[in-house]
Amino acid sequence: MSDAADKAIVARDLRKTYRLGRTTLPVLRGVSMDVRAGEFVAIVGASGSGKSTLLHLLGLLDTPDEGSVALDGQIATSLSARKRCRIRCRHVGFVFQFYHLLPELNVLENVLLPGMVDTPLARWPSRRKRLRAAAGEILDRLGLSERLRHRPRELSGGERQRVAIARALMNRPRLLLADEPTGNLDSKTGRQILELLRSFHQAGQTLVMVTHDASIAQQASRVLTLRDGVLQS
Repeated sequence: MSDAADKAIVARDLRKTYRLGRTTLPVLRGVSMDVRAGEFVAIVGASGSGKSTLLHLLGLLDTPDEGSVALDGQIATSLSARKRCRIRCRHVGFVFQFYHLLPELNVLENVLLPGMVDTPLARWPSRRKRLRAAAGEILDRLGLSERLRHRPRELSGGERQRVAIARALMNRPRLLLADEPTGNLDSKTGRQILELLRSFHQAGQTLVMVTHDASIAQQASRVLTLRDGVLQS
């Protein structure tokens, strides 16, 4: 077992239930997991098994009914919404199946968003040039230097996902969370995106990915299965 200092995520007894009218739907029934810094973990499970719910809890997009999540040794679930938002913005990057790019912004502007959110308005003029350069560097690394002024509708699915990955990496997060990152792509493009994520992991990025595809999950260094609201090795 790694020391606490080596763990990017420590989740304990996470429980989450949703209410649908008069019906209650238990989704997570006591999930506990550790993720070491620099590890690539895949979580698999059937559609509707709660994979996305778990990822949202780990990334502080949602709060559990019970249980706790600690990121880099800090228990985040007990913090105020404002403090959770600050940690999420600075230390967690998200990649989603459907990209979630803003259609009215071009590629560079979409990637700049996390940097803008993390910058007080009064400091934006002095930081703008540096942040734009950082966004351009990430996009160049992902082969998108010729697409900076394009809007999402002018891009292919693979290009949109690469823009989403660039946005997730904008603030140099310690933790990258990917929710079915290849699920909206053809098999060839999906393999390219997966290889891209693997290259970030090999460079030291901590990565947690959820997928329903066991063959994709096997690319990770560790695979966990979510079944009946419980996580299994």
